[in-house]
Amino acid sequence: MGRQLSTPTAILLGSAMIAAAVYLGLRHGPAGVPADPRPAEGAPSPSADGASAAGPAARAPGAGAPARPVQAPAPSVARDEVATQAARALEAHRPALIERCYKPAIAAQPAPRGVKYVFNLTFDAQGRQLARGIIEDREASRPEVTACLVDALPPVAVAPPGANVRVDVPFSLP
Repeated sequence: MGRQLSTPTAILLGSAMIAAAVYLGLRHGPAGVPADPRPAEGAPSPSADGASAAGPAARAPGAGAPARPVQAPAPSVARDEVATQAARALEAHRPALIERCYKPAIAAQPAPRGVKYVFNLTFDAQGRQLARGIIEDREASRPEVTACLVDALPPVAVAPPGANVRVDVPFSLP
């Protein structure tokens, strides 16, 4: 009869192997992460042939590869305009949300009277909603109204901002 490992011993050995692999993998840092293609402030700018003024020996590994385009964040003016448009879109749905979500909740339990939210909305470059989150105010919270808002509110759209934009929009009922 052959000798077999007990279950606790096998778990202990497997855990030790996983711990060793994680330790050794994390010791060397992230592998395959390309260097930031943007030059550091105060660093010499690349010349027309792609070599830096300090010469090819001073270049970082992978610096000869074409740089990935870095998307600049949307300007704050565009973000403010998108937030204004999103607030108008939410306001357009207010009467329907009051009828469908708020009034039945108030009829069942009158306190608290008002509910306050902050909608986290993310729009793509064409102005379509990519993601939506709702943050409830603790002092004015009604879970049944929040659940109804999630179901009843259709995706919001804004004028195309030209880049992905995330905004926070305050909203309250009634």
